[in-house]
Amino acid sequence: MAVEKMEMINIIGQMDEVDDVAKNIILSSSVHMVNAITEINQNNFPILKAQDNVDALLDFNYIKQYNSQKNLQEIERKVEGLLDIFEIKRRVKFKYLNEEYDFKEDIREINELYEVVREKHEKVSSLYDESKNIEKLEQYLRYLRHINVNLDEVLDMKYIKMKLGIIPKYNVDKLKKNYENISAIVFKVFSDIDMAVVMAFVPKPVEIEVDRVLMSLNFDEININVKFKGTPSNWIDMLSQRKEEIKREIHSIRSELSEIKTKSFKKIEMYYSRLIMEFKIEELKNYIACTNEFFYLTGWVPFFKKRNLMKRLEKNHKNLIVIFKETKDLREGLNPPTCLRNGYLLTPFQSIVKMYGIPSYNELDPTAFVGISYMLLFGAMFGDVGQGLVLFLIGEILNRFKRRPNLGGVLARLGISSTIFGFLYGSVFGYEDIINALVVRPMEDINLMLIAAIVLGIVLLSIGYLYNFINSYKRRDVENGIFSRNGVVGLSFYWLILYYIAAKVLDKETFLPSGVITIILIILLIVMVLKEPLSNLVKGVRPLYSESVSDYYIEGGFGILETLLSLLSNTLSFIRVGAFAINHVGLFIAFATLAKMMANNVESAATMVLGNIIIIGLEGLIVFIQGLRLEYYELFSKYFSGTGYEYNPCCITSYLDDIKKGILSKITKKQSTLVSIE
Repeated sequence: MAVEKMEMINIIGQMDEVDDVAKNIILSSSVHMVNAITEINQNNFPILKAQDNVDALLDFNYIKQYNSQKNLQEIERKVEGLLDIFEIKRRVKFKYLNEEYDFKEDIREINELYEVVREKHEKVSSLYDESKNIEKLEQYLRYLRHINVNLDEVLDMKYIKMKLGIIPKYNVDKLKKNYENISAIVFKVFSDIDMAVVMAFVPKPVEIEVDRVLMSLNFDEININVKFKGTPSNWIDMLSQRKEEIKREIHSIRSELSEIKTKSFKKIEMYYSRLIMEFKIEELKNYIACTNEFFYLTGWVPFFKKRNLMKRLEKNHKNLIVIFKETKDLREGLNPPTCLRNGYLLTPFQSIVKMYGIPSYNELDPTAFVGISYMLLFGAMFGDVGQGLVLFLIGEILNRFKRRPNLGGVLARLGISSTIFGFLYGSVFGYEDIINALVVRPMEDINLMLIAAIVLGIVLLSIGYLYNFINSYKRRDVENGIFSRNGVVGLSFYWLILYYIAAKVLDKETFLPSGVITIILIILLIVMVLKEPLSNLVKGVRPLYSESVSDYYIEGGFGILETLLSLLSNTLSFIRVGAFAINHVGLFIAFATLAKMMANNVESAATMVLGNIIIIGLEGLIVFIQGLRLEYYELFSKYFSGTGYEYNPCCITSYLDDIKKGILSKITKKQSTLVSIE
């Protein structure tokens, strides 16, 4: 339960192996990539250690940024087309990636399969379009069924063009009024309350002018793209026959496509998986430096993943030069990424930490403290066996079925805490007469609840001070760790003033006279004001002040006032924990009173159910936010900087996460596309 130890890896290899090395690094899910050119320019790449490979040393003088020549967009379009045509879910299967394969051969097979499928798919699409046009034409021809004239002869007239279409009913009158201005003969062959079907005979020389007039009337013309002989009634019969022929053709082609899908289903999944890998390989190679013969790669690896990475590289690549460097051997200012690793209970609380900031590499991981303290705070404010179990179930549903592991995991654990405190308070869905309280009933001992909340706050704030001591020690920060208001001096002042106030309230004798305690408190305040010059004296740094002396002490004076106010406000802020525990009971009493006022038992039960829903939803949300506020504003401000950056290994899963978030559009063009991993 800490920030994992990181090492920098530097790899030198032959250019003809670069794709295979990149693939194995991606499958290991272990390397957070760093731009190799940057490290080389800053003389941090340990090339001189590769003295057993003179060629790599000589070639080093001609190093440059890797420039990919691959163009995957065309093959991506074809794979996407196959997935869409066959309605195959986008899945990455690692069994296809761990095999030895040549993607060039895959590209050849994809091209062949795509051409066959595309041709059949386009044929089906054209047949569907033809069928729709036939259905539309049939609908129009039914209006002409009573006309006994050869329609093919009418359509083939040399000087007259026949037009058939629909005009909205409200434009029919306009057509009548402007009929003398139209150089055409227009017949209304059918009408209802919404539209009218009209047939127009237009001299071809004035067709353009007539079209403009008809368009102004919203004339929807039917384009007759087929030719039969006979009357409209004969056409309808022949169109029906053609529709049946189209159905048989479509069925035949779809059967062929279905057979192709059955035979090629696994191959298409394989192509998609390997295409994703190719995109990821190209992404990784953007970080690589190279010459004509060699490539140079650098990145960060957590210590616990180092063995697996080396096992994979040594198994597949015998001629690689791999050099690891510990953080102590790196240049100043080069900070590793932060890899957080916590147990099953605490992992979901990493999301709460990351919302505030990423711990720096030389900083304690606060996840354990946040997880335990947040569960305590929430449970104390929202203690109820029944409502806690409901929160637990909601969390499990979000986690297991809705794929929301962070929110679901946090809710499930808060639900467990709420259930435990429910037993301590003796509350089940607000009722306090079902089980006995193991410790206290909040409404019956209000003073105890408020005092306990303050004591809990003091304990948590003190732990926050201890975290700051350790973080300051790791950073060798004397000023913040010893002399600041969050350091040893600040904690001494905090505990001493709390002791003095408690002794006065309880009317107890202090171990030192009041005057001496007052003097010590004043001395501690003065030390906090002098934190910068004192720390510079200890470290031997000159000058003692980073700004003018007058500005420093003016700012320090206001800092003392802020220290006194913040110590008081931070401590009293935890009184809300007891207040919400009491409020939780009071809100239930309000609903219980309303239930007793109902006319019958059904309405009373409905009121209690509604009351519990409101309490779980509304008050649960408020308590969730209040607990978060205490963590962020009262505790994190004591010890957590959050100035690090997250460890993000180059792997397939992170790439697919980016696709789901909509960050990348290379692979999925539709937001509804599902991507899964098997």
